[in-house]
Amino acid sequence: MTIHLPKDLEASINAEVFNGHYASADDVVTEAVRLFLRHRAKRSAHSALTPDELNRQLLDAGVISHLPARPELETYQEFTPIAVEGEPLSETIIRERR
Repeated sequence: MTIHLPKDLEASINAEVFNGHYASADDVVTEAVRLFLRHRAKRSAHSALTPDELNRQLLDAGVISHLPARPELETYQEFTPIAVEGEPLSETIIRERR
């Protein structure tokens, strides 16, 4: 693989090798790329978007034409679960897969 770098970065890499911190320019670039990939993975793991942020980005990118209406909190507070008799759904699924 051939990589073309700006002169200032090339000089920094050569200085690291000259000062004995690395055996070769390849070692410097290898460590730099590994650090970059770790940093990007951490940033990706910590930058989960909220639904509102995601919708805003989709709107800005033109993927959606308007923001979806948010359900009212009262809708969920009025919800009452219905009791269903019989075996739990998970048991039904397990039984039918056997």
